[in-house]
Amino acid sequence: MFRFVVFASCFVALTSAGVVKERIAEAEPETQATHIGEVSVGLSAHGSSKTYASGAELTSLAHSSALQAKAAVQNQNTAGNQAAFGAASGLAQAALGAAATAQAALVGKQIIVQGLEHELHEAEHQLQAEIAQYEQTEHAAQSAQEAAQQSQQQVNALTAALAATQGGAQHAITAATEASKAAASQHAMIQQAKQRVAHLREELHNAIGGLQETEVSAQKASAAAHIAQSNAAAAANAVATSAAQSEFQGHEFGGAEGGYHH
Repeated sequence: MFRFVVFASCFVALTSAGVVKERIAEAEPETQATHIGEVSVGLSAHGSSKTYASGAELTSLAHSSALQAKAAVQNQNTAGNQAAFGAASGLAQAALGAAATAQAALVGKQIIVQGLEHELHEAEHQLQAEIAQYEQTEHAAQSAQEAAQQSQQQVNALTAALAATQGGAQHAITAATEASKAAASQHAMIQQAKQRVAHLREELHNAIGGLQETEVSAQKASAAAHIAQSNAAAAANAVATSAAQSEFQGHEFGGAEGGYHH
């Protein structure tokens, strides 16, 4: 059930990242389309989202998104004044989209870890129940075995009552055999439960490691997106300053020409 929740969460977050990608593609020139396309994830020709079913894919997705956000910042730093303003803004949006994708992968990873922790808790609870059942069965087997031994001793001691006691002894032996079989079966179930607990613990350990990597990648992507936004704002200020200086110089040139005619 928790895997379905993972798929649904990833679908919503990745669809949001796809919307950011479409807005960027409309604002950017065709030369930027290839780069922006790398940022979008999970959008097919029919607009459906690709499902990331494993924690390793989510970790890889967050890592690649962080790299794309960092690349957007590096490309933004190489942009020139007014001509690069649109590209800088687009790269900032691309970094935001990559950060959103990394955040979606982080959410999916967290849900996987929570699901594994829940399964581990249930498996441990089942193991305790199986152990308790095994102890009860083992106690019953020991009691039946003791009863069988007592019955056998009575057979040896009471030769005269052999016909009467032999039936009880046989019944006790049969009960002891059945109890031993039940104990063996219960023991096998305990071994299976232990193996499941060990497997789930290993999966949880791996998932927690992947979650830590995903968190680092998501933090890097968010930091890169913040830097990209700051760079875009600085580029806008530079363009405004350059335009103001050009207008001021034009006024001075016009005033000088008017003085020359007079």
